[in-house]
Amino acid sequence: MRMASVPPSADLEVIGKAARLHYEYGLTHQEVADVLHVSRVKVTRLLKHARDLGVVQIRVLPDVSPYAGLETELARRFDLDEAVVVPTMADDLDQRRALAIAAARYLQRVLHEGITVAIGLSRTVALVPQYVVDPRPVSATFVSLVGGMRRYSIAANPYEGAEHLAQLFGGTAEHLLAPAIAGSAAIAEAFYADPATARTLKRAASADVALLGIAATGDHTTLVEEDELSASEVAHLIAMGAVGDTAARFFDSDGASVPHELDNRVIGLTLDQIKHIPLRIVVAGGTQKAEALGGALRGGIAAVAVIDAKTAQQLVDQPARRERH
Repeated sequence: MRMASVPPSADLEVIGKAARLHYEYGLTHQEVADVLHVSRVKVTRLLKHARDLGVVQIRVLPDVSPYAGLETELARRFDLDEAVVVPTMADDLDQRRALAIAAARYLQRVLHEGITVAIGLSRTVALVPQYVVDPRPVSATFVSLVGGMRRYSIAANPYEGAEHLAQLFGGTAEHLLAPAIAGSAAIAEAFYADPATARTLKRAASADVALLGIAATGDHTTLVEEDELSASEVAHLIAMGAVGDTAARFFDSDGASVPHELDNRVIGLTLDQIKHIPLRIVVAGGTQKAEALGGALRGGIAAVAVIDAKTAQQLVDQPARRERH
């Protein structure tokens, strides 16, 4: 079928932005209007043009971002390889879905034959496989870089994420069959002594890509509720300067590791090992995580940030920090 001609007043890039916000991220017409700084009536017209022109099929065809300027500024400010900004949502689950959509698209862009992807512990990262569109077969390996939650649902564990991605792409999965946080240092040592655990962690440490979540120290209700951490342990970590963690490895506002007894109980890559993975994709959002995300970006934990617009703007607007000596 022949495409309709582009109306003289229409801008294909703006049409693509409106279509992506509405059809991919589920924003209402008014929310799209607010992001693009146009009227609601114009958004309705833009979306009609998108349908008439074939811009919208299963997914939005033009690879345009409604937040290109903010992405460029965030990447420049924190010396990132790339920043991917998504709309800020009022609902926490909607926000995680929007971040997972963008992360899935980015992951599909960088996958290639023979690549190894290490998967972290994160509710948002766990959603990524649900939003993979038209996966092409690729001989990739997906490996857990940290153990799993002992009692929590599959929504957080790297085991299920690695398995699901391997099935989608026809690759292979390698699992770390251990808890993220052992009950004692002695138990953790026993796991580390196991040859299977050692092989999996060696594979994860040599990965090409890491897919990571970030949690803020004030956002650890799940870890506390599931008896992975005690409230007093979290309080102690905060007193030691911790602002967040990735894969149960806590860091300060400069992204440096915070030494703590907990490190001896975590079964997974260290923060230094994670930082040595060439492409580290951090997927997290919400202004409650702004301090933790700032630490992750400043400290080199992230090479690529997938983040929501409000939090990205908050980070960009922060005064520049002096280098520590």
